[in-house]
Amino acid sequence: MRALTTNRLLVSCSSLGSEPRDPNMSRFLTASLAAFFLAVATEFTLAQEAVSTTSGSGATSSTTAPSSASAPTTTESSNTTTTLSEAASSTGAPPLETAPSGVGVFTPTPVKIYATLLGGYDDNVGTSRTSKQGSAFTAGNVILDYTFGDPRLQIILNGGAGGVYYYKQVGGQNYDIDLKGALGVTFKASPRLTLGATVLVEYLTEPSFDAPGGLNSRNGNYFYTTDKFFVSYLWARRFSTKTSYTLEAFNYDNSAFGAFSDRVTNTFGNEFLFQLVPTTALVAEYRLAIVSYDMNSLDSTTHFALGGIDHQFNPRLSASLRGGAEFRSYDQDGDRTSPYVEGLVTYALGKRTSVSWNSRYGIEEADLPGFQSRTTFRTGVRTKFSLTSRVSTTVDFYYVHDNYNSLSSAVPPSPGFSEDGFDGNLSASYAINPLFGLQVGYHYTNISSDVVFREYSRNRAFAGVSLTF
Repeated sequence: MRALTTNRLLVSCSSLGSEPRDPNMSRFLTASLAAFFLAVATEFTLAQEAVSTTSGSGATSSTTAPSSASAPTTTESSNTTTTLSEAASSTGAPPLETAPSGVGVFTPTPVKIYATLLGGYDDNVGTSRTSKQGSAFTAGNVILDYTFGDPRLQIILNGGAGGVYYYKQVGGQNYDIDLKGALGVTFKASPRLTLGATVLVEYLTEPSFDAPGGLNSRNGNYFYTTDKFFVSYLWARRFSTKTSYTLEAFNYDNSAFGAFSDRVTNTFGNEFLFQLVPTTALVAEYRLAIVSYDMNSLDSTTHFALGGIDHQFNPRLSASLRGGAEFRSYDQDGDRTSPYVEGLVTYALGKRTSVSWNSRYGIEEADLPGFQSRTTFRTGVRTKFSLTSRVSTTVDFYYVHDNYNSLSSAVPPSPGFSEDGFDGNLSASYAINPLFGLQVGYHYTNISSDVVFREYSRNRAFAGVSLTF
C-alpha cells in the first residue's frame, strides 16, 4: 500500500492548461520532449501506468479528476487525473501526485507553491495492539507544482517535501518522512500516435493504504518508485492499440523487512481497443509481470489475460473495467492461478465536486516471511466537495481484505490467515483569502487479523493553516 501522501500528480489532457502565446516556447518544449523520449528508449534497451482517474472512452478523451485535502500523515490524499484506459491498464501502482486544491476556488496559474503547517494528536504512533504510545505532533508540507498544456503537449511537474514530528519519544523513530517527485508527460506526435510517461519517486514512512504493495503497520522508511511509459496508436477509425512498460520498485531502510520486501517489478502490457460506439470501447489486454527480489526466493513471472470495457456515461461520469485471470509461476515454489479484476469509476462536477472509486482483486506480494503471496481485494474512494468558493471538504477511505498463502518450502510451514484493513480520512478547509486558509481533520485506521498481534487501531486529529502562492 502506498501513498504519495498528500496520496499523489497527474493531469487530464483537457485540463493541463491553455495554449502558449509564444511559439518559440512551444517549439522548445516539443524538441525537449523528443529528446526525453529518445533517452527513455535508450534506457529501455539497457534495462527492462501509474495513473488513476478519469477519461472518456477509447484513448483520446479525458475529463477533470478528483482532489482531496492534506492530512498530516503518509496516507493523506491529493488530486489526480489521467486517462481511463491508462488507469485500467496500470499494474495497480499509486497515482502520481498533483498539488492540493489550495485554499479556495481562485484563478489558477501555471506555477504554484502550496504549504501547510498542522498540529495534532496521534493515539498509537507505533501501530501496536497492546503497547499503544500516543503523542502530540507537528506536521509540515511544501509542494511545488508546474503545469503546461497545448493541443499536442501536456506536462505536469510536481515536487514536495514534508514530515511529521512526534514530541513524545516513541518506539523507533519519532518522525515520519514524506519526500516525493513526479512527472507526467503526454505528447500527441501525430493524429494517430500518442506518447506518454508518468514517473513517481517517493521516500516516506509506512504505512499507506491507497495502492498495492507495502506494509500496513509502521515499520520505518522506504524508497518507492513507479514509472510508466506508453505508446498509443490509432490504426483505424475504430481500432487502436496501447503498448506500455512499467517499472515498480521497493527498498526498505530496515534490512530485516527488506530481506522479504525489497523487489523490482517489470511489467509489459498491450491493449487492443475497439470503439464500439463513440462512448464505449471494448478492450482485450495481455500483461507480463516479472518480479525480482533482492534477498528472497520468491522471484516470479505472471501472465495476465484480460478483457474489459471503457464507457463514458456523460462528459463528467466515466467507468472502466478489466477482468480475466492471472497465471503466476514462482522460480522455486510452484504455480498459482487467480481471477483478476480491476475497475475505476470517476465523476467530476466542475471544480466543486469530484469522486474517484478504484477497486482491484488479484494476487499480490505477501511482504511477510514464510508466505508466498496474498490474494487481495482492495477498494478505495476519494472525494472532494467544495461547498462554497471558500469551504471544501474531503472524505477518503480504503478497505483491504487479504488472504495470506503459505510458502510450501518453509520449514515449518506457516498457516495461512486472513486480514482486514480500513483507513479513512475526513477533513475540511476554509479559505480566508487567496493566500491563507484553515484546515481541520480526523484520520482513523483499523487492522483486524487472524494473527492477533498484527491487529491495531489508530486515531489522529489535526488542525492548521495552509498557504498558496
